[in-house]
Amino acid sequence: MNKILLLLLSSILLCFNIFSQNQSVSLLPSYTNQSFFSLENGETANLNNTDWDLAFSTATMSSSIRINAGMGTELYSYPLGDTADWNNFNSSNMSNWLPIYNSDTNWFIGAFDKNSTSMFDMGWGIYSMITHHVTGDSLYAIKTVGGDWKKLWIQKLANDEYTFKYANLDGSNEVNSTVSKTNYTSKNFVYYSIDQNSILDREPNSTDWDITFTKYITPVQGTPYGVTGVLSNSGVQVAQVDNVPDPNSYSDYLQHTMTSEINIIGYDWKSFDMSTFSYSVEPYRCYFIKDQNDKIWRIVFTSFEGSSTGNIEFNLDEMTSSTFISDNQIDISSFEIFPNPISDNNITVVYDILSNESQLEIFSITGEKVYNQVLNGSGFQAKSFILPNLKKGIYLVKVTSSKSSIQKKLVVQ
Repeated sequence: MNKILLLLLSSILLCFNIFSQNQSVSLLPSYTNQSFFSLENGETANLNNTDWDLAFSTATMSSSIRINAGMGTELYSYPLGDTADWNNFNSSNMSNWLPIYNSDTNWFIGAFDKNSTSMFDMGWGIYSMITHHVTGDSLYAIKTVGGDWKKLWIQKLANDEYTFKYANLDGSNEVNSTVSKTNYTSKNFVYYSIDQNSILDREPNSTDWDITFTKYITPVQGTPYGVTGVLSNSGVQVAQVDNVPDPNSYSDYLQHTMTSEINIIGYDWKSFDMSTFSYSVEPYRCYFIKDQNDKIWRIVFTSFEGSSTGNIEFNLDEMTSSTFISDNQIDISSFEIFPNPISDNNITVVYDILSNESQLEIFSITGEKVYNQVLNGSGFQAKSFILPNLKKGIYLVKVTSSKSSIQKKLVVQ
């Protein structure tokens, strides 16, 4: 019981700006590194970003393959035939071929996935409903990070193993390789260097980071262009808020819709000032981020030094925490609210309590009590209530017994 009490006491009452600090990351000169960042724990990895060409998705139902486009990898689909042309690969008119890029809104739409034409066309190959394998039907020309040109054939994804081969454009120095998902399922991708003919385990576990600072390709005024910015992890949601007089104190994140597109933060929180030949950050912008544990954070960028150092600075604030329990004894073993969020006045409270009589109270974020109800009966209970008309926002629902209390966040939409 003491261990449970200590754990529960470590939770924090719902409030605003309970955690705030200045943060910085460095991608090094010319942005040669990539930083993976946990909003809860700070930077989890800062890694060389120039040592890989391909990133293979490890997700169970994914066959996505990305390229290291931000650091110079280029990919071109072979337009003159299919895999039967492997031994007769014709690169004489390659300057007329069109490059293909990763999606900058979804991690699992890589450059190799872009040419999909149907449900079972994965871009680089065709999915079989019988074998559940993807068989490659396309050839590619690829320029590696190191500047070498290769022809490439992703041959198959079967039993969680990618099989592929590459060679010089004239067919010499052919390499056959495989990459298995099996040992990397805790990560989004497993990486491969064509220059080094090697598999790279370079990414932190997917649960250990929320955003990454990196260089990538995105459309700028309609043209694909290399930029340095911030992409969010799968499962993380972000909202951008503009025209805020004081972004470091703005906290009304419920007014803004969060989305899971990975480039909501992106690169355009900064701009280059030609008069000073330096970067300036948007002074009236902030971002709200819901991390993988449903905590809400606010980021305000304060400095970007450009390619000379790769240094980035920002203010980070934790906005909310869900629960708080006080007193020196606990006789409320569970407490849940359904539905949550609510869009009408009806809620159901489910709780397990030893006391015969307890109290349910609802408070606004300013501390005003907006609802009060006596809860009769001990043991496991489920009670439904019709609340007064509440404005949209966050409220605190508190159940208090003779020995302890427990509180949870309620969102009214």
